[in-house]
Amino acid sequence: MMKAALVVVLLGATTADPNGAQAQTPQTSAAVQVQQIQGNAVLPNQALRVGDLERRDIYTPRGERLGSVKRVVLNVTDGLTFLVLEYGGIAGLGEKEFPLPVEKVYLQGGRLVVPELTGAELEAVADWDVDNQKYREMADSEIINVNRR
Repeated sequence: MMKAALVVVLLGATTADPNGAQAQTPQTSAAVQVQQIQGNAVLPNQALRVGDLERRDIYTPRGERLGSVKRVVLNVTDGLTFLVLEYGGIAGLGEKEFPLPVEKVYLQGGRLVVPELTGAELEAVADWDVDNQKYREMADSEIINVNRR
């Protein structure tokens, strides 16, 4: 099992007393907290531009390529963000789209990974209609947060 350490440093502040000496207060003194991260623990999110996500490949945890991000959309009724996975087809023809909630996708070693989804499952699903009025395509400059593992 792979272990990594996440180190958080809280910076202390100094205050001057009436005699001109500097003192640290207990609440603001420097502290270092080390937390062990093991196995599949979720690390902090990574903020990414939508334009940097588009055309990136998406994989299963076993390394099987499922497809690529065609666009990123926002459901305007509930505020959920989706990566629209484009898969199947040959040379740009016959491709299907599948919405992946961004909270189900994570970054691992620079790759976008989605657990619990296989190519066979994607083939069994009907094409998704992103032209529904409740979705807004996000601009390339917009930022979304993606989980890291």
